[in-house]
Amino acid sequence: MVEEKAALGIQKLLQAEHEAADVVAVAKTEKVDTMKKAKKEAEQEIARYKATREDQFVIFSKERSGDSGSHKTATDALTVKELATINKQVAANKDTMVQMLLQSVTTVG
Repeated sequence: MVEEKAALGIQKLLQAEHEAADVVAVAKTEKVDTMKKAKKEAEQEIARYKATREDQFVIFSKERSGDSGSHKTATDALTVKELATINKQVAANKDTMVQMLLQSVTTVG
């Protein structure tokens, strides 16, 4: 009778150990699955963030660089216009300035 109780107790311990091992195995499997899911979600979030930043960079680049050919053409046209204006002013005021300089140099005072 003692041997039967001991055998029964050992059997219960083995069964409990087996159930505990099953619980640990299930927990490990769930942990691995959770980690894989978290990794996948993180990779998706990183991909979305990267795409957003790349889109922002493209917009930034377009705003900053523009079309350099049209910018050069516009700048050249503006420069020619300003030089023409300066040349007109010089031509219009040349005689007056020469007279003022001659008067300033020849006047003692």
